[in-house]
Amino acid sequence: MSSVKRNLIANYLGSAWIALMGLVFVPYYIRLMGVEAYGIVGVFASLQAIFAVLDLGLSHTLSREMARLCVNHRNTDLMADTARTLEVIYWVFALSVAAIVALLAYFISYHWLNPVQLSRESLLEALLVMALVIGLRWPVALYMGGLNGLQRQTLVNVLLGVFVTLQGAGALAVLWFIEPTIRAFFLWQALIALLQVVAFRGALWHSISSTSSGAFRKEVLAGLWRFAAGMSGISILTTILTQLDKVILSRLLSLSEFGYYTFAATVAGVLYRLIGPVFTAYYPRLTALVSTGDNTVLRRTYHQGSQLMAAVVLPVAIILAFFSRDILELWARDPEIVDRTHLLVSLLAIGNAFNGLMNMPYALQLAHGWTSLAFYSNTIAVIVLIPAIYFAVLHAGAAGAAVVWLVLNSAYLLVSIQFMHRRLLISEKWSWYINDIGKPMLVTLIIAAIGRAIITNGLPEMQATFSLVTIFCLAMAGAIGSSGFLRHSLLRQFSRSH
Repeated sequence: MSSVKRNLIANYLGSAWIALMGLVFVPYYIRLMGVEAYGIVGVFASLQAIFAVLDLGLSHTLSREMARLCVNHRNTDLMADTARTLEVIYWVFALSVAAIVALLAYFISYHWLNPVQLSRESLLEALLVMALVIGLRWPVALYMGGLNGLQRQTLVNVLLGVFVTLQGAGALAVLWFIEPTIRAFFLWQALIALLQVVAFRGALWHSISSTSSGAFRKEVLAGLWRFAAGMSGISILTTILTQLDKVILSRLLSLSEFGYYTFAATVAGVLYRLIGPVFTAYYPRLTALVSTGDNTVLRRTYHQGSQLMAAVVLPVAIILAFFSRDILELWARDPEIVDRTHLLVSLLAIGNAFNGLMNMPYALQLAHGWTSLAFYSNTIAVIVLIPAIYFAVLHAGAAGAAVVWLVLNSAYLLVSIQFMHRRLLISEKWSWYINDIGKPMLVTLIIAAIGRAIITNGLPEMQATFSLVTIFCLAMAGAIGSSGFLRHSLLRQFSRSH
């Protein structure tokens, strides 16, 4: 478990920095470029996520293969061949993605988006540069997957921290001192994307430590295609589920309204910076335990990971949902942004939290090589979601889309777990619901509700900040204290130190 702890710490430090860089500059981007231009950043994020389906599960597959092969030093040549084979395929798709986005640029600029202040010509120019950025950033996922599988997660987070800082702070400097336009924003992103992909590629090949430079081998693909195909199907459906709201909203709403939704999604998306590190740290461990057949340790690790996920996600999500207006007033300092986004932030935060709670069960499924449950669950969700989100947006606007997202993830939490625990860790379902999820959720809700009843609007800034921090710390302490594995682990650490 020492590698899990080390990776978990590295992942959280890196994720916290990435989240900070992703949030701190957003109000300045909006002030310098305008909310319409920031809506284009939302389009960029959606396009990048949509075309990620062409990953075909290869980044997850490379991660799994590197973790499996690196336990024996005699496998270094096979590791190099595997990395080279998947790298060649990935770069072909990266070039294809860039070309597709460039070809779609005219249609998106002149027939899809609804700008009021920005000209169609400036939109087209920004989208063409955006195509280059997406193409350069896309292969980074493959190199990250390989490095994570090799347990080089500290290196991954150092590199990510460096480049996200350059992306955020550098873009602000360009907008402030050179040109406050969306074109300048994306030109800077393209430069950093080029440096980033070169750095990650070098890090992976250095970490493989093979005397061979690797070769493209069809037989490598023959042994990987089933798992990769399952992951590809899940990836496609997940992308539809997570991006469909943004696609529909970008068409039905004005670009400024879509910009506000993008802002709210960015704020609520900070939860994924808490979810990802836990999944990334525990998934290789669960895979190894499944391979060795140690069900006792597997069961304990599964519950420990689930409780950790609940303890870090639920306090943040619930506090963000209960106090979204207060938090936005302290951070954004823009009454219009606060009024237009606080409800969206609350709804999206809870939906994202429920989605995060399902990550540990999902990791257990992948550790067993079982991809069909997630695939069929997502298929049913897409069939239901497409008409639901369309009519919700027509009748309730952006808030309707946020409600649909919350309901969808509630269904996963209530239904998918039932099917999973009929096959995996059969006797552990109610322990997961009650001990891993239920207790920390209940305690956090009670603390947040009491805090909401006490705190009134219009408090001085320092007093409001102190009150929110106090309530959050109490919620976090309550979530940890109500989680058996975490509580006992902390008590053991405390007793050892004394």
